[in-house]
Amino acid sequence: MAKQVINIELFTHKREELRRIEKRRIRRRRMRLLTAAGIVLFLLLIFHMIQQSRCNFYEYKEEIKTEENAGVHYETFANGFLKYSSNGIEFQQTFGVARWNIALSFAKPFLAMSERYIFLGDRGGNQAILFDAGGEVQSYTFPYPIVQLDVAENGNVEAILQGEDCNYIEVYTSTGEIIAETKITLEETGYPLTAAISPDGTKLAVSYYVVQDLIGRSRVTFYDFSQQLQPDSVPLMGGFDYEWTLIPRMQFVRNDRMIAYSGDRIYYYALSGTPREARTIEVENGIESVFGNKGKGTFGYVCENDEIEGENYQICLYNKNARQTMTASLDMNYDHIFMVGQDIVATKDNDCTILNKNGKVLFQGTLEGGRIEKVLPCPGWRTYRVVFGNKIVKLKLSFFGKERD
Repeated sequence: MAKQVINIELFTHKREELRRIEKRRIRRRRMRLLTAAGIVLFLLLIFHMIQQSRCNFYEYKEEIKTEENAGVHYETFANGFLKYSSNGIEFQQTFGVARWNIALSFAKPFLAMSERYIFLGDRGGNQAILFDAGGEVQSYTFPYPIVQLDVAENGNVEAILQGEDCNYIEVYTSTGEIIAETKITLEETGYPLTAAISPDGTKLAVSYYVVQDLIGRSRVTFYDFSQQLQPDSVPLMGGFDYEWTLIPRMQFVRNDRMIAYSGDRIYYYALSGTPREARTIEVENGIESVFGNKGKGTFGYVCENDEIEGENYQICLYNKNARQTMTASLDMNYDHIFMVGQDIVATKDNDCTILNKNGKVLFQGTLEGGRIEKVLPCPGWRTYRVVFGNKIVKLKLSFFGKERD
């Protein structure tokens, strides 16, 4: 049998060649990855710059003429729009096309909203109706005139009622069953300024104004009616007193977290177990306005700005954990400020300023039309519905355009 001879030199040469091929393959793969990462980073940078850049021009893509009616109001709801007045309420998922329309006769209609429900009441009257995206859910007739309303995510509703010599707070389910009711007298409890119901519909917060020993104070009181056996025995969780302070507005940001606004402070409460003040946000210059996104739990305020010359106001935005996420300057004298999705919009007559959640000005200018009544979200990049007194337009912001007269 012939002996097999192995050529060691040839074997070594082939092995080195394979190593060089593998190294080249690895280098090419790394270059492709680095190139792809560079392209992605470049695109992200361009996207970020575009998102943060200011638009100086606009155009109206659509325009719908409406009757001049100061009593018609619009709100965003369930990927659509609500239109309501003393004569009725209408829900539009396609703008201008009603999904449902219900005729009413309310002297002073006003809304309380959650993400799933609308609670429309007649302030000073006795009637209120609960709606969802499908239409009417439940109607309520209260024994006394309505002062204030709120609605939870599960459809539970709360109402403050004005009696002849006392007040009442009542809570109902979405099917009209009473959950809790309490009678309030000025001598024992104080005057109810406002109330708020938690998203899960189990907790109630009430702000009372109390005068004792010639000292005025606000009393924030928390109730838990998730376990009570009778509607008139609402378990008290706890409360806080604040001398010489008015607390006219409150908002649940989570089931166990709530905020209350005074003139120069925002109180942030934790309601897991015994209520406690988790944080107090002090506003040295006083709170001019408050705004927020109830569904997201975000909230913010506007105060006078004495730090930057020429900037009238300062805007601060917080998340549902009371962590400040943005501060920005506002150099316009506004009448209204509100959130449109994640943007902040300030208006006065037909002047408009739009900022994003990072405080960057997306647009500032005067819109062609009368007084701006409302700005609503609209599908599309930097696109909004703007409601004027006599028309509704689809506003599209742009980087390029022509100057308007």
